[in-house]
Amino acid sequence: MRWPRLFNRTQPEPRPNAVRMLEGASGRRWSNTPAFGATGSEVLAGAAQVRGRARHLRFNDPTAVNAAEILKTALVGYGVTAASLAEDGARRETHDGEFSAWSERTGFGALLGEICDALVTDGEALLILRTDEEGALRLQHVPAEQLDESYSVELSAGRYIAAGIEYGADDEVIAYHFRPARPADQYQSFRAPLRVDAAEVIHIYRRLGAGQTRGLSWYAPVILPLNELSQLQDALAVNAKVQAMLTGFILDLNGNGPNPFGEASGALDVSLEPGVMRVLPQGFDVKFTSPQQMGQAVDLVAVGLRQIAAGLQIPEFLLSGDMRGVNYSSARTALVQFRAHIEAIQHATLVPALNRIWARWQLLETLRGNNSTATATPAEWHFPKPQWVDPESDASATREMLAMGLVSRRMAVAQLGYDVAQVDAEIAADRQRETALGLTFGQHHVEHKGAKP
Repeated sequence: MRWPRLFNRTQPEPRPNAVRMLEGASGRRWSNTPAFGATGSEVLAGAAQVRGRARHLRFNDPTAVNAAEILKTALVGYGVTAASLAEDGARRETHDGEFSAWSERTGFGALLGEICDALVTDGEALLILRTDEEGALRLQHVPAEQLDESYSVELSAGRYIAAGIEYGADDEVIAYHFRPARPADQYQSFRAPLRVDAAEVIHIYRRLGAGQTRGLSWYAPVILPLNELSQLQDALAVNAKVQAMLTGFILDLNGNGPNPFGEASGALDVSLEPGVMRVLPQGFDVKFTSPQQMGQAVDLVAVGLRQIAAGLQIPEFLLSGDMRGVNYSSARTALVQFRAHIEAIQHATLVPALNRIWARWQLLETLRGNNSTATATPAEWHFPKPQWVDPESDASATREMLAMGLVSRRMAVAQLGYDVAQVDAEIAADRQRETALGLTFGQHHVEHKGAKP
């Protein structure tokens, strides 16, 4: 039995009135929407201008300022704690203590906040790994514009430079070219860029697509809405001022000539005062201005804020500070989604950079004669634990996780920003002092928690 041919390989007859049925590829509504090119080229073409506008908003617009602070606090908070993964417990404590001392001496926590601010506003942060006079690690944060975006050239042996980044024949980053500048320079002048090996540079940015080599400001999707919202608020403020300016006009209906008000005093006496009753002469009337109020202005501002919050992936009530209509359940749902987004950025974008800092710190400490860092040991990073609306429930959840063996005390304490060895030592000292003085604070607390009503 022969089956009929299901697919005809010949070209179908053209239909004169055929149109595309995939609406995303056709339609009149898309006629004014330009096509978006490759991610890498689009970012290189517009990143500098977007960065400049984002910086203007970051330092001038209250909503943009609040967004930057929210994201920076959520990413690194008061600091990030390093926990050595050395097998020996004594070495772990030594590593943690030495790195904590280095962090405090160099202001590493404040630098992380600065890096996250640049990551949000500029879309990228650049660190150069240097050494101080004693041979210890020193981190230099370089502004994004110093990585020469105008420097693109073809080199020999398949190497090339694109937007200040030098690539090898296999498209691997091998160097960065920075414009030399001093922190006190007010105006940029041309200087030949300096080549810095890629091993000495940490380039932090979020990759949005294949081929992207430079970072794009996180404000990019909301720059226009932020600008429009700012103009709308200015217009509403001016409108409110105009409405507050009550102006009266005296109308001479009969055209009799001079205004008779205050003829005895020689001056007009028509001011408005509480409780004053005036009698107008025949043929005169008074008319007051009545500026038109802008209807639904509050709703329009709320929609704009909601759009900006969605573009920045921040809960609306955090961005606006307006807690009306927010309850515990809705706030918790929004915060869970926001924190999942933040954790993804922390572990995908920040942790790789922190690992390189840890490795370089170990190497330099070994070269300085520190035997505890002679063997390269990785580390894990504990970001500040987010505070919930109900701290008691959060503490109960931590206690349950400890009882189930899902986390260690070292991890739980690190999430609070403390070193477990130091905490244990302080607790032991407290217990010893309580016993010596006959105090029972801890025992009373346990009995109270275990008592039944």
